[in-house]
Amino acid sequence: MAILTLNVGSSSIKFAIFSVDGDALTKKYVGLVDQVLKKPVMLITNFITKEKYNYQLEITKEPYEYAIQAILDWLKNQNIELIAAGSRMIHCGTRFKGPVIINNEILDYLKNFNVLAPLHQPYNIMGCNILHKVFPKLLQIVCFDTSFHTSCNKITQLFALPQKYTKEGIYRYGFHGLSYEYVVSQFDYHLKDRADGKVIIMHLGGGSTMCAVDKKRSVATSVGFSGVDGLVMGTRCGSIDAGVLLYLMEVHKMSYHDLTHLLYYESGLLGVSGISSDMRELLASNSADAKLAIDLYVYRIVQWIGTLAMELQGLDGIVFTAGIGENSSYIRAKICERASWLGVNIDHEKNNSKAIQINTKESKVGIYVIPTDEEATIARDTLKLVNIR
Repeated sequence: MAILTLNVGSSSIKFAIFSVDGDALTKKYVGLVDQVLKKPVMLITNFITKEKYNYQLEITKEPYEYAIQAILDWLKNQNIELIAAGSRMIHCGTRFKGPVIINNEILDYLKNFNVLAPLHQPYNIMGCNILHKVFPKLLQIVCFDTSFHTSCNKITQLFALPQKYTKEGIYRYGFHGLSYEYVVSQFDYHLKDRADGKVIIMHLGGGSTMCAVDKKRSVATSVGFSGVDGLVMGTRCGSIDAGVLLYLMEVHKMSYHDLTHLLYYESGLLGVSGISSDMRELLASNSADAKLAIDLYVYRIVQWIGTLAMELQGLDGIVFTAGIGENSSYIRAKICERASWLGVNIDHEKNNSKAIQINTKESKVGIYVIPTDEEATIARDTLKLVNIR
């Protein structure tokens, strides 16, 4: 028996297979259907043996449906019996504080948040609908990126707008909750005596966010009402003066769609550098604009360290995770150097190794690199609902 985890995005589908033995989960396969709309290819890796499988898929009129069907067909050929599927859903407002079994009413409700997360929410919902169409009897559960942040200090979630808009739901939600939930689950093992302390987690990747946790609960986060807020990201601008948007509307006559495309697809590292949204390419470049983009990225992160440390009223540890956070020793070093005034002291030799804890003995703040595993969070939360259903 097994659980399928699914994360449907605008150009790819990430998935994983976990075998189930009572309450125990073992990750068996991780997969990706890349370039769904162009030249779809299904890449699958045996998580245990590291054996890789590569399948070129056809281009069809219903590419997502075809891709999900291809995943299910592969599972059938491997004699893998699914008992449930868990899907990532980026947004649920404040209605759900944990995973839920989906139905048509819930999916209709979740469509209300498409406008807040256009890069994710519509595709997350589409994945659930397609999975139900091709496998109607399969139990489906959705796990929300916003749920982890429902414990945030309420004052950190407010905008200074008339309260009628707050009541309408315009406030800071926070995202990447599935990643943060997993990283926090590793605290006892890696942080030990700091596990219940005041810790800032940095999920740094194509989408970058930060979260302050105290006693393993979220108290504040860098990202807010939408996925375009907070830090500089791959193609998203992060926090911006609202007056800039008014200027662009008035002077450049930008429409809602123009602004959406600018803020979500043309800005961030790509916009500043004019080269790429990929941090690896920017770090390898000799361009002054690439360096500028990197410097701005680091600067905004350190700004948020100050803000979140203030909210925590202290700092016991910082944790790096996700693609850039886990893999770029250069970015980690630059961030820690600018945050040295807080007692952050990085050990450069450990930072350049595969060590989990990378602070010096003299550092007042523990520094850690903990790989995230959103699929494990989804699988674990899905199994809980399977067992109590």
